[in-house]
Amino acid sequence: SSSVREAAEDAASALISLANPWSFPSLISPLIVKALKSNEWRVKSNALDRLAQCAESAPSQVSKLLPKLIPVISGQVFDTKAQVTKSAAAALLAICQTNLNQDVKPAIPAVVNAICKPAETNKAIEKLMGTTFVVTVDASTLSILCPVLSRALREKLAIHKRAACLVISNMSKLVGSPADVAPFGPLLVPELKKVASSVQFEEIRDEALKALNTLTKALGDMYTEEEEKKA
Repeated sequence: SSSVREAAEDAASALISLANPWSFPSLISPLIVKALKSNEWRVKSNALDRLAQCAESAPSQVSKLLPKLIPVISGQVFDTKAQVTKSAAAALLAICQTNLNQDVKPAIPAVVNAICKPAETNKAIEKLMGTTFVVTVDASTLSILCPVLSRALREKLAIHKRAACLVISNMSKLVGSPADVAPFGPLLVPELKKVASSVQFEEIRDEALKALNTLTKALGDMYTEEEEKKA
């Protein structure tokens, strides 16, 4: 009944508010991810709402887990149920805003919007073009940016591909460690190679090669052609 559902939601919310932030990685996060596999849309919607709540109560812990959380939540934004889609978009914005990179922070709403609405990809890239990367780019930051950058490299217009290449070049120069960027190599390297070899305009091919070179340096020994084949 609706009263039982409301009581369950209230109980879940109360548990999150009382929980120690350090319980998020080992206890709360796995439970939320498991709930998102439910066939019941109310369970998924409530789990997403609780994740948004965790972004406020345990921001540091949520931020560290963004590389694992973002792919899971991104899949929910295209759910057939409008309530799940709405909760997923809100949760995605909330968790991405736990990221501490001040350079990227102003662009996060546009990037999240692009994850939810692929047609908005170029607007997000335009926002990132105005970003000056100064602080170290960690795995949390990369997990927010790389899916949208990968999609931008597949855009039809060459000028949009060029913009993505420029952002990747600037971002890659500040990558903290090869281990941070390694999971995102398969998202970006093959697409950069395609742009470098197939785009009609030499200037844009050159930008793709520059981006590929900078990204390859950031990856160090953490990325091989075997990884590319897996992707």
